Amino acid sequence: MKNKGITLVALVITIIILLILAGITISSLTNTGIFKKAREAKEKTQQAEINQEKILDEYEKELNQYDEKTLVNKVNTGAIKIGDYISYTPDTSSIEDILQELKTYSGSEANTASTLTQEKLDWRVLDVENGQVRLISATPTKSQIALYGYNAYNNGVKLLDDVCNVLYNSKSVSKVQNLKIEDIQNKMKEKDYSKITSKYGSVFSPAGNYYPSILIKEKGQEVTDSDITTNGTKLDLSEQFEFQKQDSEIQADTWNLKYTIWEKEMNVDDFTESNYYKLFIRDNSENYPEYLLSSRCVYAYSDRAYFYIRRINTGKVSARNMYDSLGNSLEEVKYSFRPVITLNSDVQLDTEKSGDGSNADNAYVIK
Repeated sequence: MKNKGITLVALVITIIILLILAGITISSLTNTGIFKKAREAKEKTQQAEINQEKILDEYEKELNQYDEKTLVNKVNTGAIKIGDYISYTPDTSSIEDILQELKTYSGSEANTASTLTQEKLDWRVLDVENGQVRLISATPTKSQIALYGYNAYNNGVKLLDDVCNVLYNSKSVSKVQNLKIEDIQNKMKEKDYSKITSKYGSVFSPAGNYYPSILIKEKGQEVTDSDITTNGTKLDLSEQFEFQKQDSEIQADTWNLKYTIWEKEMNVDDFTESNYYKLFIRDNSENYPEYLLSSRCVYAYSDRAYFYIRRINTGKVSARNMYDSLGNSLEEVKYSFRPVITLNSDVQLDTEKSGDGSNADNAYVIK
């Protein structure tokens, strides 16, 4: 019993000591303001989170307002429509280098500073491609480039694109080129071109075997020539990455040529939207003057083959013969062109200066 009493007394004393120590600790914490500081820290953290949310909301609002002002947003939402007029001014350009290119690679000596100039063109919305608005000149250029013979077929695509790039580029633009057959085909309802021209896609082995040197690099054309070795990726009909330097006529050993031309008198119903007919073919009750597309095509049958550059001619998608497989060069070609510019995705409208885009005098203005 004595031992049990001592144990109970010791337990009571221990509890009393712990309570005293706890009281001292609580008193110490209270006196040093730790609890208060903890509450203040919590309140500051909560307020910081609220402030952060406000800042993020403000940033999001500003970004949305910025996005709403971009031209691409206006076109995507339908506020600005296909065919609407946009005021665009290219940088001043020097044409000395492009004139030298034309002299070297066009097959013609007729390209001069008087025939090739930067014009004050009106511009219209063509489409949105890869998140960027593309504009097309409202009409073909008055300036013309001259092309002749096998080098017209060889280098017409790159020369037309280069001319447009030199004359109509600026800091607001990521790309400038000439209008291509694919630009038109992409806006058409019919995608099976053999329904337009029955021979389209057919393969022939013409008796004559003279050819422009770039033909051996084209997709779908089977040309063997023991004097020429080809490497690298085959070209689409509207592609050319480097100039062809051909100084004399060349002949294929064997070939199978694909018929890659279709021709048609176009009407409004051929297009997914009537505005594309107005942009490419005819506006204000008049066909556009004849102009070249930067695209090649081949007209082939058993007797011979013709090598063309695509064109729009009096309301018709057609092509212009440059050279044939019998070694004949047609008369020198001198035609207008249609620049297409791809604007940077961040280009904004100047809403204070813009009109309603219905005509050139009331064009939308970009900053």
